Amino acid sequence: MIAPPPWQLTGDGFIWLFRFSRTFIERCGFMAEWQRAHLEHALGAMMLVDYRETNVGPYRELLFMPGRFDLGRTRTFSISKIYVSTEASVRGGIENWGIPKELASFARERRGDGSEAFSAALDGQVFFSAELMPFGPRFPISSSLVPLTVAQASHDDLLVTRSTAKGSARLCRVREMRVDGARFPDVARIKPIAVIAVNDFHMTFPVPEVVRGYFAKRRE
Repeated sequence: MIAPPPWQLTGDGFIWLFRFSRTFIERCGFMAEWQRAHLEHALGAMMLVDYRETNVGPYRELLFMPGRFDLGRTRTFSISKIYVSTEASVRGGIENWGIPKELASFARERRGDGSEAFSAALDGQVFFSAELMPFGPRFPISSSLVPLTVAQASHDDLLVTRSTAKGSARLCRVREMRVDGARFPDVARIKPIAVIAVNDFHMTFPVPEVVRGYFAKRRE
């Protein structure tokens, strides 16, 4: 059974903010055709999240948003590549919000010096790894500061989900990162605008706004 929205989620994780080149996004962004057609600008993000509590139990997540999209009546972000650690999250993401989740295994190691190592693997082969070191004072963070509203395709419909979240954050250094570009956008060679470590966040993923027949009308 699919757990219906809204979902309430708590946890922590890391957010990378990027200004991508159009060339990188076109070649490496894993965009669907509708995303290619509507990309407005390439101010995007990557998120690595460890959800402790959700409607479908704890799970981990790695996602990529290539930029902001102009969809006529709304301008919003969209997820082009995403992996999660449980089948329940995969099914719920696809059915509830049109998020194209795929299943992967994750590992996380917290070290004595305050750094963390995170990795994601498919069929036992690691395709993403990062070593991260949060630093500096904590500051409040909310959904007004990070791109949490997303639009996704579900058959011929457009689903717009306006998530809300709040928590605390610190700046973060990336000591090392490796990415297999065949599995996930290779952002390891791109300098981010900022990397933020988010702690003890509370997020609501609500019922999406459904624009019926959006893509069918575009084809007419």
